[in-house]
Amino acid sequence: MQEALYRKHRPSSLEELVGQPDAVQLISEQIKNSNLSHAYLFSGPRGVGKTSLARIIATTIGCDPVFDITEIDAASHNKVDDVRELNDSVNFIASSPGKKRVFILDEVHMLSNAASNAFLKTLEEPPEHVIFILATTEPERVIETIRSRTTQIAFKRIKNTDIITSLEKISKAEKIKLSRDVLEYIANQSDGSLRDAINLFEQTFSTFGNKATMEQLYSILGKVTISDLLQILEAMGTQDTATVLKVLRANYKNGLQAIDILNSITDLFRNLFYFKYLPEDENFTSLSDSEKELIKNCNDIISAKDLSRILDMLDEINQSIKTSPSQELKLELFLVKLIKPQLAIDIKSVSRRVDMLEEHGVTEKISEEQQTSPDKKKLGNEKVAKDKPTKENTKKPIVKNDIENFDVYWPKILEEAKEILSPRKYSYLTLVKPEVIDSNNLTLYIDSENEYLISELRKSDEIIELIKSNVIQKMGVEVTVAVQPHEGLQNNNQTSKDVQSNISEIFDVESID
Repeated sequence: MQEALYRKHRPSSLEELVGQPDAVQLISEQIKNSNLSHAYLFSGPRGVGKTSLARIIATTIGCDPVFDITEIDAASHNKVDDVRELNDSVNFIASSPGKKRVFILDEVHMLSNAASNAFLKTLEEPPEHVIFILATTEPERVIETIRSRTTQIAFKRIKNTDIITSLEKISKAEKIKLSRDVLEYIANQSDGSLRDAINLFEQTFSTFGNKATMEQLYSILGKVTISDLLQILEAMGTQDTATVLKVLRANYKNGLQAIDILNSITDLFRNLFYFKYLPEDENFTSLSDSEKELIKNCNDIISAKDLSRILDMLDEINQSIKTSPSQELKLELFLVKLIKPQLAIDIKSVSRRVDMLEEHGVTEKISEEQQTSPDKKKLGNEKVAKDKPTKENTKKPIVKNDIENFDVYWPKILEEAKEILSPRKYSYLTLVKPEVIDSNNLTLYIDSENEYLISELRKSDEIIELIKSNVIQKMGVEVTVAVQPHEGLQNNNQTSKDVQSNISEIFDVESID
């Protein structure tokens, strides 16, 4: 069986270790001065050289790789009995002094508490010629008493440039020729792990040979192609749901799972985030040219405010999709809401709809009287009851002739009502739940226990006419407004005795007539 490339090209000296200059310098000085510690704790991400450095230390001080180096996987030998066997081996070696002996415990955080405690005495007072090197990807899970008895060295993720250089050396040695774009993408997807990068490099070559393309690499990784991501991106601008669903179907047929597709979309917008705020960061500069071009196109379409909401939505679905009984349906619904926010009722989608409408010029129009005469605004609460919708208000509807998007405008109506109505009457509107019944009918629901408020709203022409005139101005639609009780209306359960306290809370006043 052919030896794996990551084993074949494992570094054998301190000079060959990639991407860990601080760790190499420290160990070099200690070896030079003959003052190596009796125990080390190497911590850091997977595949960055922890075990390689442990072996290099052992061979550098003269250990025989077969007889003098013992490697133990603490993940599978994590019980007290396993540690007792280790202690017995150390004690036996103590009676047979000779060369240095090195014990390498990988994934040491997997030891049980009892096993960790059983190991403490031996770790603290080992024989002079024994060195323990513990390795972990999760140092915070190693008990403090073990950490305090070791020299701790933190390993870093390896830079993409160093990974690419290493892959090019392996390419030359193995006579493999993969394109620069492929090497850059492999480095970017390895997340700082040289071992993962070499494994993906070998897998790509073994599967597709020297002519491996980016699209073929995407298929290995379970990633959506650049062209498919571009289609999704363009569909956001045109609200083309059909195109997005076709892209999803095609990727399902190619073997991608819903989570794979979601990960690709998440990566796209996360990279856009870095491009907007840290364009010189390695997260962006390390991308391939085709990826950078996609991100720049994305930047032209997605505003900073939209990006913030999209990242919030992605964060939510990334958490919920894992437990969803139908992950494909969950992803499809998410993308439909992303493409057409008018189909969603959550606050993030409604907020995005407001921005989209404003971008297209469908914004609130301040009346000419308010622009030219500030004094009239102060008298607004006296005039609204008299002002009726005029023909000028209804000549040119701003949007199509229905109130489908009423929930978008309700916050704006409340904002204007606060300026025009008295504090008492404005407080009434904060206690209602508006619902669109059909294209020309609006119902204001109130908790059925709040009989006082129901009565006050039904006889308040000023409030009803204000709502009607606002709907005409903003949506170009004439509507009827009805007031109806509703049992158990959430968050609107104040009774007539509570109205005054509600006013006081909103406007910080003691009493309003």
